[in-house]
Amino acid sequence: MAREEKSKRQKSLDDPADVISDLPRNVIDSIVECLPLRDAARLSVLSRKWRDIWISMPYLTFNAYFFASVLQEKIHVTHEFSGIVSKILFHHKGPILKFSLYVPRLGLRPDVVQWISFLSTSGVKEFNLENQYKMPLQLSSDLFSFVGLEKLKLHFCVFSPLPNLTCFKRLVSLVLYYVKFREGTFEDLINRCPLLEELTLVKCLGIEHVNVNAPDLKHLIVDGTFRSICVKIAGNLVTAGIVLDKLTKICHKTSLRDLIESLAKSNKLEKLCLGGHFCNVLFNDCSIATMFDKLRCLELQSICLDNLDLFSSAVHAVEKCPSLQYLVISVNTSSNLDIQVLDYNPDITLHHLRHARVGISRASSTELKLIEFLLACSPVLEVLSLSFLKHIKGSSQSRMSNQLIRFRRASPKVEVICPDPIISIESSDSGSNSDSSSGSSGSSDASSSSDSDSSESSDSDYIVL
Repeated sequence: MAREEKSKRQKSLDDPADVISDLPRNVIDSIVECLPLRDAARLSVLSRKWRDIWISMPYLTFNAYFFASVLQEKIHVTHEFSGIVSKILFHHKGPILKFSLYVPRLGLRPDVVQWISFLSTSGVKEFNLENQYKMPLQLSSDLFSFVGLEKLKLHFCVFSPLPNLTCFKRLVSLVLYYVKFREGTFEDLINRCPLLEELTLVKCLGIEHVNVNAPDLKHLIVDGTFRSICVKIAGNLVTAGIVLDKLTKICHKTSLRDLIESLAKSNKLEKLCLGGHFCNVLFNDCSIATMFDKLRCLELQSICLDNLDLFSSAVHAVEKCPSLQYLVISVNTSSNLDIQVLDYNPDITLHHLRHARVGISRASSTELKLIEFLLACSPVLEVLSLSFLKHIKGSSQSRMSNQLIRFRRASPKVEVICPDPIISIESSDSGSNSDSSSGSSGSSDASSSSDSDSSESSDSDYIVL
């Protein structure tokens, strides 16, 4: 008996495949879950023991890579696409905890309703649907019977009125892109998600008022067209992004102030993005009076700086974030303001700002004044990265280069990275300018390129949207 066991152990050591096969089932499942679905299915040829392992995978991901590799040129043939999904689903054994489906541009509408109906009894906790079909997909009412659903992500779908069911009580993440709601459906949906921690609404239709009352909400992104936005309880917010295409009915300035103050009430808020029409209306109607004491990352998108008040409000918004470390700001101007009237308080100090990225459209005096403010008031600034949002004439680029050399710099180590064709800023021979230009871009194209790459990687860590 002992000899037989020793022989089995020796055979297992000699044959690596047997070593893997003898692993505990939960370990094998963990390995298989890391593989793309197509590669997991290929394991069935290894042995009889592996034949059925892949059909009990708790995570099914039918993404674009899967269909491109399996169907190749037939990826847009509806019956080929539907046949694969149906065959795998209806042969599956055990629970399906995560289901992700990519619907390509098919000739005919796929039978997604049938698949959702099947999944309603599979214990799904995470459901992702990315629809690239030419028409929005009507969601089946069976989706609301996913009792244990925790994460829901939808793209280009239609939400019908919710049935009288107790649904989504465990939902913590709701991410919606280009989703159309029937009248009153969105409010009903939000009210049924008491544990919601993440809410993303991007270009959704059928929502007039975004009223969020979720005590546990940590991440909020709203991008689209709405009449009003109200966050009643924001004490746990960590990231927030408000970008509006336009307001269908211009909000009174007090409502904008109320929204900002509601966001500021969160002692945990670290990242904030304001942009689009919302940002311009806010800066036109009222300045930000609330302090964001804990805010580390601020992004201001598409700010119009065509008058002195708008410039002052933008500077004031940055000033109200004493702990700010990362700043992303994109501005546009249609005319040059009198440089003599543009000014900022020289006593302002951004004690913690280390990285800033500024997108400009004309290299106007207003935009350059904003850059001057950041350089003069940031004693620990490490990188100031500039980018052109539009094509800028050569004369404007030359003027911008000359101005950047002259600007006073509070940080002796700041590096100014300019976009092509302005690759570097040569240091001046004069003593007064040598210190201020010591942080300019490198002398060679290669060093400038590497610096730019490093800046991009650091910037990507703090952009909210």
